[in-house]
Amino acid sequence: MKNPIKSVIALLIRLYFGYYFLNAGIGKFQTGFNGDSVGGFLKGGLAQTAEAMAAAGKTGKANVTDTWGWLISHVFLPNADIMAVMVKTGEVMIGLGLILGCFTTLAAFFALTMNFSFLLSGTVSSNPQMVIGFLFVLYFAAASGAIGVDRFFMHKLVDKFPILNKGFLRHLFPVDAGHRGAIKNTISQAG
Repeated sequence: MKNPIKSVIALLIRLYFGYYFLNAGIGKFQTGFNGDSVGGFLKGGLAQTAEAMAAAGKTGKANVTDTWGWLISHVFLPNADIMAVMVKTGEVMIGLGLILGCFTTLAAFFALTMNFSFLLSGTVSSNPQMVIGFLFVLYFAAASGAIGVDRFFMHKLVDKFPILNKGFLRHLFPVDAGHRGAIKNTISQAG
């Protein structure tokens, strides 16, 4: 383990938020979370757009942008049943990924995406704190999975699929710097 302090900090953040996501996802499966639930949440977001507030005669600042409101009404609401499955399955998968340290940075990336979606829909809740936590997990990258399943297979995955070592993907599939240098040497010798 190259950076034990970073790894331990990332582990604590992972376990805390992993439990939160896993618990939320399992709860949604147990309580019958479906398209109606998602539809109600999304309609609440639509009611917070400037257009909806003006139509209702309300004054004040809109919490949801018109662009996001358009996405809600034209993309998310018509597919509320699919969105419900994606949310509850995504929460369980993110939770497991974070707790086990398996595809850690990928799980953190999708958790950030989900949290920003909730924020953009007008729900503050604990989402800002989660965004900060997941930014730390992404910042620690390779150290985030050092105490977890990633430690045992991530370098093999990147060796098998070298494209994962390029561009933005290298941040979602991190390996330690020493291994990355070995991959680079292998690629340059093969070319």
